Amino acid sequence: MMKSQYTEQQRMGSAYGPYGQMTQAPQVESMRIDDVIVRTVALVAATFVAAMVTWSMVSSGIENGDESAISTAMTLGTIGALVGLGIILFSMFKPVMNPVVCFIYAAGQGLLLGGVSAVFENIYPGIVVNALLGTVLVFGGMLALYKFRILKNSPMFTKIMVGAGFGIFALILVNFGASMFGADLGLFAAPGESVSALQWIITIGITVWAALSFILDFDMIEQSANAGAPKKFAWAGAFGLTAGLIFLYWNLLRLLSYFQE
Repeated sequence: MMKSQYTEQQRMGSAYGPYGQMTQAPQVESMRIDDVIVRTVALVAATFVAAMVTWSMVSSGIENGDESAISTAMTLGTIGALVGLGIILFSMFKPVMNPVVCFIYAAGQGLLLGGVSAVFENIYPGIVVNALLGTVLVFGGMLALYKFRILKNSPMFTKIMVGAGFGIFALILVNFGASMFGADLGLFAAPGESVSALQWIITIGITVWAALSFILDFDMIEQSANAGAPKKFAWAGAFGLTAGLIFLYWNLLRLLSYFQE
């Protein structure tokens, strides 16, 4: 019994200080902006690797006339889209801080990105590189605007962005649901189709929102780091940046395809 108590005292001492002289519990390690950067790079890399899987399947399928490969890639992409949709819905009510969930989202979106990007690339050669370059440039531009306080967050800005975000999400969800049943609401033009004025307005508006949403992410990350938030919150910041980059890429890809018509 005495040995057990001594062992417990030693354990507590190693965690809190000498037994009987404990002043405070150990400090929880705080997140840093570097933690967010490292995690964001890891999630983007996971997205890229998953995208290469369906990209290669669709590309080889188109080249060799293998419809089964294309069908498999589209099935994987659909599964990835549904998984990503579920996680995004969850993130609207609670920050995503579980690394496993973050990587599942990144991989699922990658499977969808790869297949669809290959289809766009086949129709509009070079569009994927331009969309990727545009994503990087827009992200860098928004970071610079925030860094130099040309654009900054405010309660009113947050309300407008959140309200618009829910509206955009509802629009995309309704369009996705209709497409699952073979209905075309005419909100977005498919590759090769003529583009209406409404489709131009919707896509430009969503793309602008996607770019401005980084201001919310940057502010959240900076405020969390300054407040000494626990290190696990770095995953929430990385998830937000990754989701924003993916969403921006989608809309730039669509917008660039409109310019080709």
